Amino acid sequence: MVELKDKIEKNKEKFLDTSEKYNIFNEDLLKFLGEDLFTSPASNMESMYNAFPGGLIDHLLKVTKYGIYINNCLPEKLRVDQSSVIKVCFLHQIGKTKLYKFCESEWHRKNQGKMYEFNEDLVSMRIGERSIYYCMMNDVKLNEEEYQAIVNYDKSDDDKQSKWYSSSLSTILRQANELSIIECKNI
Repeated sequence: MVELKDKIEKNKEKFLDTSEKYNIFNEDLLKFLGEDLFTSPASNMESMYNAFPGGLIDHLLKVTKYGIYINNCLPEKLRVDQSSVIKVCFLHQIGKTKLYKFCESEWHRKNQGKMYEFNEDLVSMRIGERSIYYCMMNDVKLNEEEYQAIVNYDKSDDDKQSKWYSSSLSTILRQANELSIIECKNI
């Protein structure tokens, strides 16, 4: 448990330093999300990815690593500003903050790997939509491509509008997110 607390603190420090450097999170958004931002899981089931305290920030940092790498591999005319890549990687899943509650049922945790339950007090939204909502509520400015990338990252592959008419930034975020999930599931 001490190792997990240390990892959460290390990730929190790295996240906050990077956010400050690139001017991503403002004071209002940080206050609204609170410590839940740093202790939230990335998913509710062990069979998924990062279903542990601090799993969300761990995932967002990995997405950012892959996002920067993918962007740097692109031909120059397809690259986007690195600060936008980092911004959407940091913000695209903040809608998961406050989304999960610890599963009190030992049977479900032990037999199904259901570590968290959904917070039924929240209005139903896709994660990208809730992330945008949190940004808008707290006056975080996004340009059109940043908005598109965040709101579309979690749409299915059969959504032709989001797949075929998206920006480089949107594609970078989707691919970086998928690579991070692969890494998280294989650790």
